[in-house]
Amino acid sequence: AGNRAGGGPLLTNYALTLLLVLFLQSRSPPVLPSVRRLRLLAGPQERARVGGWDCSFPREAAALEPSGNRQSAASLLAEFFSYFGTLDLGGLLLSPLEGRALPRPPPEALGGLRPGPLTLQDPFELSHNVAANVTARTVSRFVRCCRDAARLCRGPEFLQKSRRGRPWGVMRLLQPGNRGNSGSSEGKFLIQVPLRPPGGCGGVPQSEVSAAVAFVLREVL
Repeated sequence: AGNRAGGGPLLTNYALTLLLVLFLQSRSPPVLPSVRRLRLLAGPQERARVGGWDCSFPREAAALEPSGNRQSAASLLAEFFSYFGTLDLGGLLLSPLEGRALPRPPPEALGGLRPGPLTLQDPFELSHNVAANVTARTVSRFVRCCRDAARLCRGPEFLQKSRRGRPWGVMRLLQPGNRGNSGSSEGKFLIQVPLRPPGGCGGVPQSEVSAAVAFVLREVL
């Protein structure tokens, strides 16, 4: 319940987990089976309904067919960013139930699911969009970050260990200034606070400080 609660306009941990699950389901061959496939594999003692929803799936991993996907973790990570950096998320229904991204049906055909800039269907409670709180601004930033990360994953900084002791691979993705030099602000996430330099003995007026804080909270975060 805590994961499903609205946490502002950002992606929750549950939503991010489902995005990863959907990506792994959509590979060829799939790394993970679709939830619908899991339902079919559930035995008689594993059938379950919760709140009227079918939540059946095998309890034993031995019941699942092994994946034929042999991609490396680094390759899958790069593909994750490329995948979500190229999708038209506004026109899709992301369905872990089916294990793929589908063209989004009209609202009246969604069975109570509330569409949004990112429509990510809970694989069990099908009327719940787990990303209903996410704004268009957040989706745009997520896509932009995925594109930047995909470009970085294709570069030598990600694929080859640095001989100069610099961060490489996954650690390179986590550097705030990975597109610029250490002495440059290019590529870093900077918040420009709209305040005039303090002058005289009075400093910056309180009204300007309040307006600047409101700007950061409303327009940036």
